[in-house]
Amino acid sequence: MTGLDHVDTDRLREWLPEVREGETTAAPMLAVAYDEGIGAGELASWYGRSTESVEETIAALDSPDYVAEIARLEGVNVDGVDLPFAELEELSVSEAASAIRDRAERE
Repeated sequence: MTGLDHVDTDRLREWLPEVREGETTAAPMLAVAYDEGIGAGELASWYGRSTESVEETIAALDSPDYVAEIARLEGVNVDGVDLPFAELEELSVSEAASAIRDRAERE
């Protein structure tokens, strides 16, 4: 089965120019490609990853807490921070990304 259930792919695409880490860039790209109908196995071969790794990445982004996952990929210790990730989701991507970058730089 393909297709994202919780995240809008256009929103994920908006994150691409805002993130700085290579892994953070790859994660939305995987999720968008998956939503376009490319299977996890094929994506795994494209990215040189295991199918399980691709599935885990997609599941982490295809959740209501996807902004926290982006922050984690950008280097934020999401378990030890009071950053209201749910509120960041309501901001524009550039504003949310700026808040995440600020927090990552302090860690």
